[in-house]
Amino acid sequence: MSKILFISAHTPTYKYPQAGQKIAFNNLQEYIDLGYEIHILIIANVLEINCATDLIDLLNKFNAKDDKNHGIYFYPLTVLRKIISCLNYLNIPLKFATRSQTQIYHKIRELITTINYDIIHFEYSHAAVYLPLVSSLIKSELTKTVISIHDIETQAFLRKTVKNPILGIELARIFNYENQIYTSANNLWVLSQKDKNILTALFSISSEKILVKPPKLSSFVYQICRKPENIEKKTLLFWAAMNRPENETAILKFIDNCFQSLLAKDSEFKLYIVGANPSPKLQCLANKNIIITGFIENPSNFFEWAEMGIVPLQTGAGIKLKTLEMLAAGLPVLSTSIGAEGIDREGKNLIVSDNFQEWVNLIINH
Repeated sequence: MSKILFISAHTPTYKYPQAGQKIAFNNLQEYIDLGYEIHILIIANVLEINCATDLIDLLNKFNAKDDKNHGIYFYPLTVLRKIISCLNYLNIPLKFATRSQTQIYHKIRELITTINYDIIHFEYSHAAVYLPLVSSLIKSELTKTVISIHDIETQAFLRKTVKNPILGIELARIFNYENQIYTSANNLWVLSQKDKNILTALFSISSEKILVKPPKLSSFVYQICRKPENIEKKTLLFWAAMNRPENETAILKFIDNCFQSLLAKDSEFKLYIVGANPSPKLQCLANKNIIITGFIENPSNFFEWAEMGIVPLQTGAGIKLKTLEMLAAGLPVLSTSIGAEGIDREGKNLIVSDNFQEWVNLIINH
């Protein structure tokens, strides 16, 4: 019976309102559906772990069906624990060090020395902080190591250094570390062809070891029925997990630099901000023109009502599920280049501009 050790830097679940966790869940389910026996190590915050009832249900279902032992080990993260990890592992870049814990090293050593795994899978790049240990313990040449890369951290951090050059020191550490782990792994999974191109160009990774696995979209987008009579004129949709700093920063900048100008020209414009956990700072902006919903179990109505989707992201890396989902639902989408990253624009109703003053005219004239 084939065996996999699945190490994830976040909880694989559809119950937590962020795209990465859904991608992780799909990757895990794919292994289980193929009949692998899986042991899972999850290093994530308590909220993610507590809400992941679908993960537990998935494992219970297949344990009962196949009489397999899909073991799972949770390692909850707190701010204090992250700080301690960073101090204990000063030689590792901070993003990766937050997931580095002595007890996890011990558990991985225990599992690998007693079980002959066919695949050792790291979900998220920073889960691969354990790859050097794993590589030293693997006994069989047939055991393969896989890193599922959600974001290329060097690319994401490079954008931060534009405004804060002092971060260049950490950027150099991240580049060297990513180069080490990506070169060492047998296979790399990425979400877009653009990410594959970056890996081959930036780290000289052989294209043969890189697999492009486009993310699976939320099922509701395929049920959207956009009828002209239901579309509200002059309405915009921003669809995102609002507890992500880059999403809040993006929509605040859009409101300040674009939406206020739109309202000055036409007071009938309306902005729907749909997504879980908006901050008090953002909620204070709610009014008749800015509707902030918080978590919505089924956001289909907003996808059917809005005239246009917007993705005003200023930071981040990798393909954006929010952009793909609005496009798949049939919305025309106006995005920054970062929000449209990795997306094949051919045949898609996608407009890309990084100039918010230009956005004003693009929205009005749409």
